[in-house]
Amino acid sequence: MAIVLYVGGSKDGDKGLVPHGFSKSRAETAEGPEIYTERFMELQGVGKVRVMALESLLDESVKVRAAQHYR
Repeated sequence: MAIVLYVGGSKDGDKGLVPHGFSKSRAETAEGPEIYTERFMELQGVGKVRVMALESLLDESVKVRAAQHYR
């Protein structure tokens, strides 16, 4: 298990557990399903992080949102 930060959607800012080897997860919301994909990225001042981000978000948007949760 690894602790990851969720970025985007209804889980934005939540930290949760994702088993090693899992690269996708799905959340059911009132607006419909949200599909999160695993991403590793370098954040300035933080280092390399593992995040689960909405599949539809571009990497640059994910970096901006994730950095806000590390301030």
